[in-house]
Amino acid sequence: MMFVTIDSVRKDSMSKTYCKCGNIVSLDRNVVKLKRSLKKNIECPICRNFRISNEIEHINGLYDGTLDDETMV
Repeated sequence: MMFVTIDSVRKDSMSKTYCKCGNIVSLDRNVVKLKRSLKKNIECPICRNFRISNEIEHINGLYDGTLDDETMV
């Protein structure tokens, strides 16, 4: 019997890695390999959503004029 996740990824193609927050994350092995080849951080869903939220807020601030270009996230 083959076990799959809710999004139809086979359990044997998953890789467990640490997120910077300390959580152990189970991700598709191909995604982990791609992120490592691109020198990107491997993030848990919580950290990823937090980072994306901050980036969107920063871009919105630049658009509506409350931030200038030199303000970093």
